[in-house]
Amino acid sequence: MANNATGDLRLGAALFNGDHGHLADEVARLEAAGLDFIHLDVFDGHFVPDLGFPPRTIAALRPLTKLPFEVHLGASDLRRFIPALVEAGTDLIIFHLESVPMPYETIFFLREQQVQVGLALTLGTPLAALEPVITQIDAVLLLSRVTGEGTRGASFDRLVLPRLRAVRDMVQAAGAAVDIQVAGGVKRQHISELAAAGASTLAMGGGLYRVPDMAREVLEMRKLAGANN
Repeated sequence: MANNATGDLRLGAALFNGDHGHLADEVARLEAAGLDFIHLDVFDGHFVPDLGFPPRTIAALRPLTKLPFEVHLGASDLRRFIPALVEAGTDLIIFHLESVPMPYETIFFLREQQVQVGLALTLGTPLAALEPVITQIDAVLLLSRVTGEGTRGASFDRLVLPRLRAVRDMVQAAGAAVDIQVAGGVKRQHISELAAAGASTLAMGGGLYRVPDMAREVLEMRKLAGANN
């Protein structure tokens, strides 16, 4: 992950929504579609009621593409995963603010691992908890649906829009270089609003995988994002 200096919206795709029987092919498809990064969900089945990619799978996929690997880590015991994820070739690890009692210490631990650091916040988490550490991180991921709830939480929730604007204002007030990400049910029809509200990165899910032509869809999304710059 790199902070977006050009003002262009970064677009990625969550590999979790791909065909798990053909992950290598899915990685190639995402790269061919012109995406900027691959979003990888690593869930422990406890903090998030679902299981995501283990580090060994990420390590096996790493040689197949030059796209950055950005991990959304939903786990109760972060230190169980972090060293293995770094060794697997992860570029950015985004952990949940809700999962740790002392977020700054976890940020420091990640910095020691020589990896970029992000914080994820669910829809119900007050944004005030983010303010003390906003200058210490590389990215913020705002969830726009219920994490790990499958089709029950698949719809994009517009509650993320005022939260996005508030985080944008927080980042600007702090003079911080933070990539503001949104993930969860995001589709083409949400691009304009999200870009206008301050998003710099979107991680697309099932909506991107279901279109007939992924590359064309990505191109159309970029056009919509560009209209808001």
